[in-house]
Amino acid sequence: MKRILGMVALAALAAGRADAADIRLGLNSSVTLGCEVAGVRAGLQEGRFGGYVQGAYCTSNVQGQPGSGVFGGGLTFDLFQSPSAAAYALVGASTGAGGNAAIYGGLGARYGVPLLPFEAYVEGGVSRTSTLIGALLAPRLALGVNYVWRGVDLSQAASASGGDSRPSNISAPGVGGINVDQAPAAGSGGGGAAPATCNVSPESDAAAAQAAARTAANSALSAAATAYSAVYSNVSYDISVGGANISGNTATVTGTLTLRATNRTNGEPVSGTYSGVVTLVRSGCSWTATGYRQNE
Repeated sequence: MKRILGMVALAALAAGRADAADIRLGLNSSVTLGCEVAGVRAGLQEGRFGGYVQGAYCTSNVQGQPGSGVFGGGLTFDLFQSPSAAAYALVGASTGAGGNAAIYGGLGARYGVPLLPFEAYVEGGVSRTSTLIGALLAPRLALGVNYVWRGVDLSQAASASGGDSRPSNISAPGVGGINVDQAPAAGSGGGGAAPATCNVSPESDAAAAQAAARTAANSALSAAATAYSAVYSNVSYDISVGGANISGNTATVTGTLTLRATNRTNGEPVSGTYSGVVTLVRSGCSWTATGYRQNE
């Protein structure tokens, strides 16, 4: 049980990152509403904005005529986000049935357990296909499942691919996807400085990093308490923030989490203390938390 609670803490803080992208690769189908029998989708999302490209096999629905491939893509914007679910609006375009151009729009929802790199989604809306006999309007439905790499730091990946490879900075896949360590192991004190226009001392800069780490941890753990309310009740936690280590535009802050809760299954109390490191990147004159790694 203590191990489960620790995984919850790790997943919660990983979900609390900012300025990190989610990469999705999935399968989908329009079931019986539409022509797309089965398709594949690849997408990228950062913050509330996302995009994807998609290819599918589409039936002709005409006796004696074979189906054909349909290709296109879309853009999404999350209207609601939580650690496990999201609702979004989408617009897109595709080649359409028979090669005719089509555009579509609608709403979608996705759900996934934060501890697992899988999520399911459903989308509904309207499509408009341009044909020789005029524009055709039809309902659109899509169901699918994605494999998700959560919290991928694209700037780190770009710098690594640019010749300055630092493979030791990329850890093994974690419970929520790929964990990217953005700075060396944390300690006390600091190196590097904020831009001169910020007019802050090294001490104030370190304090700002510590405050950002605490705020991110509080937000993530509060969301986790809600997401796992079916498993645990009477959740409480304490956060102890340690030293900040600043290196240019990245920083790490050490900390300790003490979690307490009641297992709903048997009514027994559970607790655990876990130490870890919050990674941050500079955002203007402030700091933004981007991830968390738990110490062994």
